[in-house]
Amino acid sequence: MDFRTCIAAVALVASTSVVLGQSTENQKNLSSNSSSSWTYDSKTSQLSGDATSTKRQAAKEIVDLELSEYRSWNNHNIQGVLAVYWNSPDLVSIAGDEPEVHGFAALQTALTTVYADPNTMGRIDLDRLKVQVISDTSATCVASYVVHTSTSVYYCDDTGTLQRFSDGWKIVFERATIHQN
Repeated sequence: MDFRTCIAAVALVASTSVVLGQSTENQKNLSSNSSSSWTYDSKTSQLSGDATSTKRQAAKEIVDLELSEYRSWNNHNIQGVLAVYWNSPDLVSIAGDEPEVHGFAALQTALTTVYADPNTMGRIDLDRLKVQVISDTSATCVASYVVHTSTSVYYCDDTGTLQRFSDGWKIVFERATIHQN
């Protein structure tokens, strides 16, 4: 898989509901039959009852951030996708077997080069989103999603580390595992 394809998948990015492919009854069953240690898990569509109000608010903010990234991707808005990342040379993004991308500028260059024609971005459909708020300023997010382009379908699992800054939560590290069919 080439670098451009990997960067496409790394940029997590759906104007659809977070809980996809589940009936209301199935969601209720999952909610009552499982006790997730995650602060938020889209399969139950609930914030953890054990989470403090501060952690619950942080989880809501992170879910909103992630959903804005998916909407931006599906609207082919690269700047909106980039808005969720830490604008720092210390940002790290790893996709598949490709070399690490270090720095916001490098990620921005890669995305704007690969998607000079934003219509080639395709669409991301989110399968699952989990958030674990670790502290007032740090969190982990795990997402599973499918990227559909005109030529390929990629199944992705993405783990990110987020940090809260004065302007809100940002992705500071991300690692995507990509499977192509």
